[in-house]
Amino acid sequence: MEETVSDPLGFQAILTDECWRHIIQRHPEMRSFRERVAEAIRQPDGVHLGKRDPGRRVYRKRYMDVPGLGGPLDLLVFVGNSDGYVATAYFAAYSFRMLGELIWPSNRS
Repeated sequence: MEETVSDPLGFQAILTDECWRHIIQRHPEMRSFRERVAEAIRQPDGVHLGKRDPGRRVYRKRYMDVPGLGGPLDLLVFVGNSDGYVATAYFAAYSFRMLGELIWPSNRS
């Protein structure tokens, strides 16, 4: 299955079964959160460029309580700028050290 998810900027992210298998292989706690990954792309709290890899977008969405994990936690979803594929996703307690430049919402007039 391949799902295309539009972000608030109109960018199309692609979440395939292959992408998902890669995510849950490295982060098995994500197994039941595929819909939350799509939601974080559709309705993020912020979209950033990756700090270590500016060729990736990082979608950040705060959840006050995550079943089985607690909270508050930020769901971070990393997507390639050039190909649009979801590279990875995971929950983190302290995400800002991984985030580069904020590209949405913009604080520019």
